[in-house]
Amino acid sequence: MKRMFAAVLLFTAAAGAQAADTNAAKKKKAAPPPPAITIPKDAVPDSNGLSYTWTDKSGKKWLFVKTPFGITKSPASEQTADSSAPSGATKAIDKGDTVRFERPSPFGTTAWEKKKTDLTDDERKILDAQNARTEQKSGQD
Repeated sequence: MKRMFAAVLLFTAAAGAQAADTNAAKKKKAAPPPPAITIPKDAVPDSNGLSYTWTDKSGKKWLFVKTPFGITKSPASEQTADSSAPSGATKAIDKGDTVRFERPSPFGTTAWEKKKTDLTDDERKILDAQNARTEQKSGQD
């Protein structure tokens, strides 16, 4: 008899706990997920192909970046993601019709080549600054 009473008591306690859990779940409604961030159609892609800049109606600049976890949106600073390293750390090597750029990074040297006609404003500034430094050095000798 004691066993029967203990079994009924445990069954009742388990059923009551389960009912309490379902009531709590009904009371707590899941917050709707935030809307997915999308890159606006009129956003300008940067040369790296992973980030985009966009200016909203009020004139504020935004930076959209494709990451492995989705797209991130942040206010754009004056220094864009493409020119995040100081231009003094980036070397430009003139190869006639193309220019090879080399920039040190934590994982080794990052290098890329572009035709002179396809250079971005930042890359053009790096090349011009380096050419000016080279001319100053040769003028001093």
